[in-house]
Amino acid sequence: MRQQMEEEQWDLCRLLDAALHGRPAEMLPPAEKYGAILELADRHRVLPLLYDVLAPKLPEEDENRKRLEKRSAETVRQSYRLLFLGKYVTGLLREHGIETVLLKGSGTAGLYPVPELRKSGDIDLLVADQKAGEKAYEVLHEHGFRKAPEQHAHHHIVCVGTEQIGIEIHVALAEPFDSKSVNEWLAAHQAEFLAHCERTAVMGVEFPVLQPAYHAFYLLLHMLQHFLRAGFGLKLLCDWVVFWEKGYGSGVEERFFSMAEECRVMGFARLVTAVCVKYLGLSGEKVPLLLCRFDWEAEAANLEAFLTEILEAEEFGKSSADRMVALRGTGWRDYCREFHHQMLLTYPGAGRYRILHPVLWVMMFCGFAYRNVKMRRVSGYAVLKKARARGKLVEEMKLFR
Repeated sequence: MRQQMEEEQWDLCRLLDAALHGRPAEMLPPAEKYGAILELADRHRVLPLLYDVLAPKLPEEDENRKRLEKRSAETVRQSYRLLFLGKYVTGLLREHGIETVLLKGSGTAGLYPVPELRKSGDIDLLVADQKAGEKAYEVLHEHGFRKAPEQHAHHHIVCVGTEQIGIEIHVALAEPFDSKSVNEWLAAHQAEFLAHCERTAVMGVEFPVLQPAYHAFYLLLHMLQHFLRAGFGLKLLCDWVVFWEKGYGSGVEERFFSMAEECRVMGFARLVTAVCVKYLGLSGEKVPLLLCRFDWEAEAANLEAFLTEILEAEEFGKSSADRMVALRGTGWRDYCREFHHQMLLTYPGAGRYRILHPVLWVMMFCGFAYRNVKMRRVSGYAVLKKARARGKLVEEMKLFR
């Protein structure tokens, strides 16, 4: 079974390579494997991307073709809903003096050979700061939007309209990391990101999007944020491939390189890029600076481990209940640092007062134990074991060092 799954994973990567580059697949897998490959692709939310590669090769009455056509049609409809809702919302906020930049979503979809087939579920907008975010929400609320019942992050405000599509108003570039210097850098440079935007037509509709170097850095931040939590799947790697395949030139790569170095996330950036080159066909010639110090032979084991981690995680780590966080190492200090970081995220107000930390640690531990047993149906030991295993890979990246 293990060998079979590995073959299906390789087959999916080869098919995605063809789809992301807008070319026919050089070698199609045996027909009896299509069902398992499509199931794997669906769990990673990349099934629609395979439409042009596989659908023409399958008989019209084939169940796999019907499944592919159904999921692709759903994705196309959703893409256009997001496209025009995004145009409406950004225009509405601009009329009220609130400048926004579209993150990911339609802006990233425009990089694909067939933009409509890139799956997305919500609209992400970056604003200047918390005050601008609250003002943006007030405007949206006046026009029929409301806050989502649960707000799962501190760096954005989630609201929904009558179509039940989420609008995420990002008041910060990312959820706080467990690195004070990185968080300070991101806060200090947020205005720079907003200043480096451009209006770009996506599927015939114009949007404010980040200029290429800043777009790339945001994609990296988004991947890193999910990786340090439950993980992420193949879809975000696909975004990375189609971005760099556009061939922006040395200036864009140099600016991105500079930002990644300043935030000390270059180890992560190199590993992501190398995986995309080896398994998804990204041209190494398009990213010479990112790979200039990469030792392919020495990093072979890390590459395989990183791809395995991504394949196991599926979409945003939803594959298993024991996936919660990735440590920045494997020692007891790393457990303590991550536990303290999660406490600060859980209690951002009270966490500012050190005198309250012992009480908050106890509350955090009790909440952790309760949620694992009663809600997630998983043992705390299993969560810690998985966090440590993933921490070995983070340690190799020298993240935030």
